[in-house]
Amino acid sequence: LFAALKPFCGLRAVQQIMVESCCEIYHEEPPKQQKKKEIKEKPREEEEKRPKEPPKKIDQGRINALQILDAISAGDGSRAGEVSTMLEQHASDREICRSCAKAAERIASSEQGLEQLTTVGTMQSLLQAWQTHRNDTSLTVHVHNIVARFWERASGDNQWICSPAQIALGKVLIMSGQSEWLADAHRAAVSLHEKGYKTAAMELYRLCIEELEKAHGAENQCALQAQNNLAVLYEECQQFQEAEKLHTEACKKMEAQFGAEHGDVTSSKFNLAALKAKMGSLEESEAMYRNVLEVRERTLGPQHANTLRAKANLADVLRRQDRLEEAEAMLKNLVDQAHVSFGRDDATTLKGRCQLAHILALQGDETRHRQAEAHLREVVSRREQKLGPSHPETLTALGRLAFVLECNNPREAEQLNEQIWQRLDSLAPSEKRRGRARQGGFSLSLAELGEPEKEETLVRQVVERRSSTLGATHPDTLSARAELANILARKEGPEAAEESLALRREVANLSETCLGPEHVETLAAKAALAGAILRSLGPDATPADVKTARAEAEELHLKATARFKAAQAPLPTPAFPPAFAAYAPASNKIAVLAQG
Repeated sequence: LFAALKPFCGLRAVQQIMVESCCEIYHEEPPKQQKKKEIKEKPREEEEKRPKEPPKKIDQGRINALQILDAISAGDGSRAGEVSTMLEQHASDREICRSCAKAAERIASSEQGLEQLTTVGTMQSLLQAWQTHRNDTSLTVHVHNIVARFWERASGDNQWICSPAQIALGKVLIMSGQSEWLADAHRAAVSLHEKGYKTAAMELYRLCIEELEKAHGAENQCALQAQNNLAVLYEECQQFQEAEKLHTEACKKMEAQFGAEHGDVTSSKFNLAALKAKMGSLEESEAMYRNVLEVRERTLGPQHANTLRAKANLADVLRRQDRLEEAEAMLKNLVDQAHVSFGRDDATTLKGRCQLAHILALQGDETRHRQAEAHLREVVSRREQKLGPSHPETLTALGRLAFVLECNNPREAEQLNEQIWQRLDSLAPSEKRRGRARQGGFSLSLAELGEPEKEETLVRQVVERRSSTLGATHPDTLSARAELANILARKEGPEAAEESLALRREVANLSETCLGPEHVETLAAKAALAGAILRSLGPDATPADVKTARAEAEELHLKATARFKAAQAPLPTPAFPPAFAAYAPASNKIAVLAQG
């Protein structure tokens, strides 16, 4: 049909005829489109019938709270209370708690601000909010930053951490279950320990051990580290029984867990051997030191610093057993190895030479005595150049040299001791300095003019006047009595020597009782008494008398020199209140808790 019609009608007409003959054409909309229209219109009708909801009200109080928190400036401790109030009122509001943490971190940027956060209890409130919203990363970061600042300050400010507010917060942090905060607490305890704040460090150690054992078990290495540190602290506080118990327990646990040759185990045995030596168990101490030395020579090498340290301590135990030749040979070997490994100016080398000089001087013959003097003079010179003239180690070597010279050159020994006390006076806090410069200039000039009797009379008058006006225990009175003892020591005759020695004993005892063991006057009195005891030995003294006198003088001298560092430190603050109620790296008895 298409082919037949095309020549007569044309293409368009043919198409129209084809459509009209084959299909029904509807000009109205198809039913499907009508359905779609109905579907679209039905919800609109329902919306018109549904009652309209009133518009949401704006929480102006919440907005005001956020604005107040954002307006808090850095270091403004006076606003800490406002942060606490916001946390109490909006504890369930994550955004406000986050803003509170951010504001608290700004406040904690100053010491005064950090103190206010702990004093008014803001930190405790913030920790509670953090427990509620622990999955909030921003809140967590702010809280951890504040806690890090808290422990940083606690590590260096004993007086601050001893206050009740800081004690309470410290306990909360330690018992929070956060391993990183527990590690920070242990580091703070180590820092307090090293700075001499023993009571505070002791309580922190105890809390750390308790929480570490609760969280990880008694065999945990970190718990054993803290246990070792507490044992060392007990030892320093002369609580030997408690220290021995802890050391022995830690050593057994470590050896069972790591094996006899592990570095932690040898360090623990080293500490226990040192404690045994202090307690007088020299044979047990020697056996343990030999075991440590043998393991370290095999695992670390004979020239390693830890190996040499064990050798030095073993030599000191041999000295105390009067095995001086054996100790001398061991120390000569130590010094030679230290020279090769570390050089002549190294601390290990110089300490070994001091120890060797001590052994040489004890043996009594003139040759060894000169060798000891030469060793000490060189050590003093090198330490003065490297550490400074007033460093505690320099003063210790100078004191040892003075002690060696007491018998053969007492005048130089007196001059060296006076240098020590002057240097200590220049660095010690005012409460530890000698009360008044000694009046030696005028009395010395009288002696040089050939009038020693006037010199003695003058000083006796000074002693009497100071005793009556200032008191017998006043530092100035004690200084005058010590000077009188010096004058009597220069006189001939047994009566003057006995009076001088008695005066020195009295001054040393009164100084320690009334001024404290770390006062410069006390240290000077003990050193002077040690020298007087050595000089009191006459040619007719028996070997037993010589041994007893030397032992007493040695003990006095060592007690004095051991406190040179403490004499330069401020007086400790009040003890840690009762409410706040290992392993050692080979270079140090105290171990710092490792991360993780």
